Amino acid sequence: MGPAPEGIPAFIHPDLFPYGNIADGTEAEVEAAERWLAAQGCTRARGPLGPTTWHRYRAVTESSGRPPFLSEPTSGPDVWLSRGYTPCAHYASALADNLAQAESAAERSCRLVTEGWSIESLAESGHFEQALDTFYRLSIVSFSKAFAYTPLSGPEFQAMYAPILPLLDPRMVLTAKTPGGDAAGFCFAIPDRLNPDLNTFIIKTLAVEPRYRQTGIGSWLVGVAHSIAHELGYIGGGIHALMWTDSRSRNISSHAGQIFRRYALFEKVL
Repeated sequence: MGPAPEGIPAFIHPDLFPYGNIADGTEAEVEAAERWLAAQGCTRARGPLGPTTWHRYRAVTESSGRPPFLSEPTSGPDVWLSRGYTPCAHYASALADNLAQAESAAERSCRLVTEGWSIESLAESGHFEQALDTFYRLSIVSFSKAFAYTPLSGPEFQAMYAPILPLLDPRMVLTAKTPGGDAAGFCFAIPDRLNPDLNTFIIKTLAVEPRYRQTGIGSWLVGVAHSIAHELGYIGGGIHALMWTDSRSRNISSHAGQIFRRYALFEKVL
């Protein structure tokens, strides 16, 4: 199974076969992609979805009218619905008040600090490439149970995050460390530079190593991110972006966030 011919937005990942992926496109492009996937032996197709879920995917199904934030998918569901697709996974983005989110994590953070846990910002460590290595390791183990997950190599991960470097504020990129100094989770937050007048920031990625998920460090990381962002002038709150509704990150956001956009990934029997 080689790559699809030029102009056909279809992808096959060996770990997901006989499922195939179709990226956002016109109805004619999606139809051509379905035919190609079927010819390769795929029995189902999902879309809009690029080569993997590490790439852009999902269609907007509900919106409050709030303007799109930086790197948010904006395609609609019409093509998929017209071709007989149905939702197979759901996602949401929520806006959380800084002070309310920080307060919701305060009780657990006090206990964690007492026990010797700490949070270090990228501004304190100063090593973006080294931090990416840590984030890659944590992401691989944290997201392995996510819907339609497929692994990504270290160099591919580095290549995806490297262009974000000019957009970030290192004070907002946080790593939680165990009492022994090991990295146990991270929160990758960036300003929403697409809408500077709104004074908001985006929690792009939150990952916690599975064995530490019951400790509360995910909530702590998010609370600290909101506190720091507020101090830096992002008083409009934080966007908890593109959360899989079956994930733990959605539970964290529910403490103080209001959903303003919903998305879906669609699926069809070929």
